[in-house]
Amino acid sequence: MKLLLFDLDGTILHARHTAGRVPFDLAMRDVFGVDVSIGAMRPDGKTDPAIVAELLAMAGASPEVDAAALAAVERALSARFAETLAAGATTVEPVAGVRALLEAVAADPRFASAVLTGNLAGAAALKLRAAGLADFFAVGAFGSDHALRAALPDVARERFRHHSGRAVRREDCVILGDTPLDHAAAAANGMPAVLIATGRIPLAELAALRPAAAFADWSDGAAIHAALAALAERRDTA
Repeated sequence: MKLLLFDLDGTILHARHTAGRVPFDLAMRDVFGVDVSIGAMRPDGKTDPAIVAELLAMAGASPEVDAAALAAVERALSARFAETLAAGATTVEPVAGVRALLEAVAADPRFASAVLTGNLAGAAALKLRAAGLADFFAVGAFGSDHALRAALPDVARERFRHHSGRAVRREDCVILGDTPLDHAAAAANGMPAVLIATGRIPLAELAALRPAAAFADWSDGAAIHAALAALAERRDTA
């Protein structure tokens, strides 16, 4: 079995916010009393703990964030995200074409799916539910688990083993993401990466990393499914 580890933002969903009602900015004010804008940095592929530290440094505050502060950020971010969703200031939509791919791999016994995201777990759950994609993922690994994205695949593997009773080796995982940091996390763990240019990174830049496969978007679900199947078959015959 191949365990497919899906990134969230930019890869399978897009969250958009009304100016002045960005949940991350509001949570940073709630917890640290700083006025910051996540739009002033490039968060693509970074974990939320790393984003918190970077925003604090930009505000001239200490970037050191302990476990208690991170837990406070997660509570505040979840509350602000729920608030802005309810008010219509935040919208979350699945990326076009991804549902068909998720349905296809869910019906294929060669694959299981899990989340691998830098989002804190509470915000990730809200985003998945708002996008209508939560039912595809029973387990995952989150920024709540570690500030380093490269540390998250083993967390996802262990949670999948506990949930399903099936152990999956690192080499039998595939990371699907939209940034060079997704590719770097895959390389650090000896895993193939399939990169989808549905975020802000151009396809040419992703393809230059020489991942196992790269696609402009999810529109050709059959081709993406075939690329994943080829990875499974290659491992089976290795």
